Amino acid sequence: FSMQLGILGVVPINDGTHDLKPKPGGNLPFDFHGSGGIDLIVAKAGMPVSSLLNGFDLEICKASFDGNKFHIPDPHLTFAGKTKMESNRRAVVGSYVTHHREPENRYSMSAIELSKLVSTTIRAVRRDVPNAPFYRLLDVAAALPDRYNSRARPWDMGGSMYDAVVQAKWAPPIQFHNWCSKLIDRLRKYQQRGIEVVDAPTIADEYRANRYSIMSHGG
Repeated sequence: FSMQLGILGVVPINDGTHDLKPKPGGNLPFDFHGSGGIDLIVAKAGMPVSSLLNGFDLEICKASFDGNKFHIPDPHLTFAGKTKMESNRRAVVGSYVTHHREPENRYSMSAIELSKLVSTTIRAVRRDVPNAPFYRLLDVAAALPDRYNSRARPWDMGGSMYDAVVQAKWAPPIQFHNWCSKLIDRLRKYQQRGIEVVDAPTIADEYRANRYSIMSHGG
């Protein structure tokens, strides 16, 4: 749905938001009896709503209803079917698709091999986007001792990927890769819905970044 702001009275509020109201004698051009829906997001106790909303990758997803009013970020874009992508995520995704290439057969690779593969990509991303706030878990993992033992059997807790310390060491690069893959999928999903993501990173139609398991496929 697209709404043109010219038919509305847009009243600025001191905090930079806008109070959207119909002009005198007009009505909001919504079909209030339509089939649309509102997503219900459940948070852990004590989690501020602002933290949830700030965690979204696309501004259009931050629209919310507090029981009294709808809060719509950047309404000039939202009502025109457009949105911005959060700047750090946009930069990371743009760099990731530049550097990451899928292995020919990921199912023949162990979780350790996959972790090493994506770690190479992540190092290139961090050179391109050094100040993004998404690297803490990677830094924690890098500081851990490497207890992986390639000769450990799957049922051996010590040294295999079933070892909690081994997982904490090698899983974060895979998790970061899977997070980037999810951001790419979400970006494409909204673009396929007809939403224009302004300044979106360029991603070729044939580009793929499959998600990986932290448990071994092969090896």
